[in-house]
Order: sequence, then structure tokens, then C-alpha cells
Amino acid sequence: MKIYPWNKGLQLLVIGAATLTSIACGDDQNPGPVDGSILVGSITTGTDFDGDGYLVSVNSSQGTPIGNLDTIWVNALEPGTYQVGLAGVAPNCVVGGEGTTREAIVAAGDTAEVLFEVACEVAPPTGGGGGEPVP
Repeated sequence: MKIYPWNKGLQLLVIGAATLTSIACGDDQNPGPVDGSILVGSITTGTDFDGDGYLVSVNSSQGTPIGNLDTIWVNALEPGTYQVGLAGVAPNCVVGGEGTTREAIVAAGDTAEVLFEVACEVAPPTGGGGGEPVP
């Protein structure tokens, strides 16, 4: 088969286009994860734990239940700063450290960790009485 000069140019053009297409397709990079997560933990010590556990909220959302010695994940969060709160704490329990609200900074593809340490004492008796103690 004889290759004519105009045919050779066409062959080079086709080969060049195929090469550029292959290179361009190879440059498509997966952008990676765009969301992050928060891992929230609760550690309760002492006696007379809160019987129904607590509620965790993120940026004042409706609370998600968490146990006295438990962890939960809050997923699919855009990168940014979040306020994580702990509610539903019994009157005989105290949240240590920074109180019932923590700040969590979420980065894309990463997990921020928030830990609530709760100390509980024996709950005072409930009910009537109300008078002066008898000597």
C-alpha cells in the first residue's frame, strides 16, 4: 500500500488526537471526599447513672440519643465549625471540662472527635416530706 503525503498527514493527525484524548482522560482526578464526620463519645463515671442516657445535637439540631458509655457518628457534614451539645443530663450528673457545648472543626474526608465526660452522684430522694427533720 502506498502512503500519499496527504494520507500521512491525516494519519499523524488521527494519532495525535488519540494521544491527546488518552492523556486528557488520564488526568481526570477523583476529587476525593468532600464531607467529614464528627465522632461523639460519652463517658459517665460515679454512681447512679442517668437512666435514659443523653441527647447529642449538632448546631442545635434535634437530639440524637447516646448512652452513658457510648459513641455515635454524625456523618455527611460539610467542612466547617460545628457546635456539639449534650442535653438530657440528669440533675445528679455534671458535665466536666468545657460544659455541655463543644466546638468541632470538620475537614473534608476527616473525623473530628468530641468527648463528653459526665460524673454522677447518688440522686437525692424524691417525694413528700418537706417538714423539719425530727431530732
